[in-house]
Amino acid sequence: MIERYALPPMRDLWGLEAQYERWLRVELAALAALEELGIVPPGTAAEVRARARVDVARILEIEREIGHDLLAFLWALEETVGPAGRWLHYGLTSSDVKDTALSLLLKEALGIVRDKAEALAEALREFAERYRETPIMGRTHGQYAEPTTLGLKALGWWAELRRDIVRLERAAEAISVGKLAGAVGTYPYFPLEAEERALAELGLAPARPTTQVIPRDRYAEVLFALAQVASTVEKVALEVRHLSRSEVAEVAEGRPEGSSAMPHKRNPILSERLCGLARLARAAVLPALEDNALWHERDMSHSSVERILFPQAFIVVDYMLAKCRELIGALRVYPERRLDRILASGGTVFSEGLLLALVRAGMSRRAAHEHVARLVAEAERTGRDLREVAMGDPTVRERLGPDEIGAVFELRAMLKRVEGIFASVFGDPQGRTRSEK
Repeated sequence: MIERYALPPMRDLWGLEAQYERWLRVELAALAALEELGIVPPGTAAEVRARARVDVARILEIEREIGHDLLAFLWALEETVGPAGRWLHYGLTSSDVKDTALSLLLKEALGIVRDKAEALAEALREFAERYRETPIMGRTHGQYAEPTTLGLKALGWWAELRRDIVRLERAAEAISVGKLAGAVGTYPYFPLEAEERALAELGLAPARPTTQVIPRDRYAEVLFALAQVASTVEKVALEVRHLSRSEVAEVAEGRPEGSSAMPHKRNPILSERLCGLARLARAAVLPALEDNALWHERDMSHSSVERILFPQAFIVVDYMLAKCRELIGALRVYPERRLDRILASGGTVFSEGLLLALVRAGMSRRAAHEHVARLVAEAERTGRDLREVAMGDPTVRERLGPDEIGAVFELRAMLKRVEGIFASVFGDPQGRTRSEK
């Protein structure tokens, strides 16, 4: 599980000062572990902890001279700590500190994303409950299919986002590891027991075995989890975009943007923005997978990529979750237009019910399918309602009475099990409706 605690804004995690502070946490935990095992003189860890200061300007000044960020960090620390600073980084390599600190960063960032996802999930649940029984035309291949409800659409979004949250938690578990194993993962100067103690203080577990770096499959899992969240947000936004089209107009964004040239326009720009940003989140997955294959015990082909992938993906997904919550909270819904679409179908969306009624009356499925298809074609050709056409058809009247035909075209009957779906998803394992309990 991701730890729950007060979290800073996402953007604050990615600055240089925050990075150096995490590096210092790792160095201090490693130093304390070595002292506990008698490798470092008593009192060293406390002295270093008391005197160590992160001076970003000085670190960058040294880095410009020597071209190595971790070494510049250590030299700047030694200047503030004094002689005891010689024990910093004892038995470690740069990736020990950087990868372990990266795990701390990713755990914290995943906690922020999870909180935003939980907030959006709650908004989706409330929306689903509010419109649980609001009929809407279901569409497949962009064509009228059969009636559903707006609440059932939102219930699907909520359920998918809950699965996304589980993926985020699994990713946090996968990345809750560190490495203090030396240049190629053999622990020549830093004991395994010291690693266990230091990482425990940091809330991490050893990532054994490692090379010079923590294996990058763990990082790819994080970026996949983020990409999946982005795709769920895109699914919601894409539906809003389609339902906002002029010829549909069943919903509208709470604050749509107009046009500089056309005053009548109400463009769903927030939904469009979310769909576009999802591409950036998904784009991070492929290079993350490619970062896993490195030369021998390590090369640096992954490093430059990760410096862009992680902040970009996290900041994008964090923003998307917050904006999707705003979208759902302010969404305008027009139930009367939704019902108009169902009525405007001329009853053809009830064709399956008519087919099945004929099957129950003894007609073969093939014959029933072909016959109902002919009735639909006649209804569309003549502009009459399918119910009227069926009532006047001798083949149908021979098998079904007027009440049986009428029952086929009852919208309430079509949606009678929606309540049971909600009950089963929200906890009633039998899926019973309230009236059945």
